[in-house]
Amino acid sequence: MASTAAGGQRFRLRLEYLLLTITALFWALGHPLGRIILREVHPFQLAAANLVVGFLSIFLYLLVSGQARGLLRLAGGDLAASLGLGVLGFFVYQICTFSALARIPASVNALLISSNVVIIVLLSVVVLKERISWQRILGILVALGGVALVTFNTGLALGGRVNLQGCAFSIAAAVSFSLYTVFGKRLLARNDPLLVVTIALFSGALCLTALCAATVGFRSLFAASPRALELMLFLGITMIGIAYPLWFSCLKRLPAGNVSIFIYLSPIFAVILSMLILQERFAWPFWIGGVLVLAGIVGANLVYAGDRRPT
Repeated sequence: MASTAAGGQRFRLRLEYLLLTITALFWALGHPLGRIILREVHPFQLAAANLVVGFLSIFLYLLVSGQARGLLRLAGGDLAASLGLGVLGFFVYQICTFSALARIPASVNALLISSNVVIIVLLSVVVLKERISWQRILGILVALGGVALVTFNTGLALGGRVNLQGCAFSIAAAVSFSLYTVFGKRLLARNDPLLVVTIALFSGALCLTALCAATVGFRSLFAASPRALELMLFLGITMIGIAYPLWFSCLKRLPAGNVSIFIYLSPIFAVILSMLILQERFAWPFWIGGVLVLAGIVGANLVYAGDRRPT
């Protein structure tokens, strides 16, 4: 029985790693497809549309599967916490990311936001009391170096002084996502990930829709081409409606530090997708960076059993 349980544990972990890789791929889709969509709509409009579509797709699934009534059974404190997560992890994160992109190159922004992996690990140790070994720290640092090579594979061209305000927005986005992940894990100890994400998405979508109404409006969104609307629908379902539930489902079963390092796969997928969709090119450092990212992920997750606290 013990060997069977161990085998089941190994299979479950392999499956979760696959799901986390799919999550990173879906998040990476936002880079090339987002650039195409943003030729016609404002970034705030795109963000609001993604969250609304993501919320509706998950809520529809809950209705069809008969799980929607679970939303009514959430404790008052958990409901309030889920709404707060939506403001933190969706609304604030989106605003900080777009504000950073308006001031610094996308490559610099991608690297700075990748620092959320380090922040998540530190918060996991302090808040969640997770153990961390030197092997995991080494794996994170190796993967971070790989992200730098992937992000700047064609060279670093800032075109002048670095905008410190833009860098501050980017780091704020990393902190926002880190807090969302760590405090979200606490909620998952007693709640279904789908229910938490649904409430959080509702809160984030509501805030971003209100922001759009108060600032840029929706005229260009309604006037967008059918192609742009189809891409927005696709991104909303995959990047939000599927990726975030997968993220939280894996976060419920694995330490936050192990889950977070898979974020490092997103820059690799983003560069590959940009090459395929936007015909962008990348240089040899990309391949070295990709190997380092994968090596860091494997190294950090091989020590999962040793880092885990007994329950």
